[in-house]
Amino acid sequence: MTPDPPTRLHPRGTVFTRAPRPPDEVLRAYDGLAVASVHEAMGQRNLLRGVRPLAPGTRAVGRAVTALDLSGSNLTLHAMLEVAGPGDFLVWTSQHGPVDSAVWGANVSESAAARGLAGAVIEGHARDVADIERVGFPLWALGVTPAATGKTRAGWGNVPVVCCGAYVRPGDLVVADADGVAVVPLEDAARIADAAAARDLRETTTLTPRVREGESLFAVRDWAGNFPADGGRFVDAAWDGSTTERTESR
Repeated sequence: MTPDPPTRLHPRGTVFTRAPRPPDEVLRAYDGLAVASVHEAMGQRNLLRGVRPLAPGTRAVGRAVTALDLSGSNLTLHAMLEVAGPGDFLVWTSQHGPVDSAVWGANVSESAAARGLAGAVIEGHARDVADIERVGFPLWALGVTPAATGKTRAGWGNVPVVCCGAYVRPGDLVVADADGVAVVPLEDAARIADAAAARDLRETTTLTPRVREGESLFAVRDWAGNFPADGGRFVDAAWDGSTTERTESR
């Protein structure tokens, strides 16, 4: 049975100050693991769609703390910066989904960095991009706009949210790099880290060396078996039935 949403269970303006915390050894297990590997290890689930890094070259792993604001406001985002601390990864969204205004700027990056947050992902836009890059705080967003956001309506903090299509609970693990952001359910975090590490090992010790030697991914991955199984075939002719090969002049 799906639990009632927090917006029904708790009045608007409720910010919870506590959340589960992944064990340190589990967080360390994700150091160096690519988001692509984590995503594959989860059966290609739990990816936050559409976000990109605004501070190039950054990656981050941390505990999810969440902010759910009402449309047109980012007041709860700022309230959560009063609660979040070292190692936390702030996940922000609006009750009405993606927003096209800037809910994050240079001063927010400065504040988050000063408080020791691991990173942040917002289902909205940011501004002050040059300063965000200068600060270097790991931030993922939908895009960039100079449009401002109001700060007059309080939402919910540290409650389950759906951000960029992924279900995120306070205490889940968030992994982010240049490719994107994935969320790992806390109860699965140790198992997924092991599976992602095993995938990376296979890639680096088996697949990559064979590809560098000239083998195709089609052969190495055994997609040559999948292709005919789905009706694929190679036909030794041109598409229009002709058999003459065209030779390009040099």
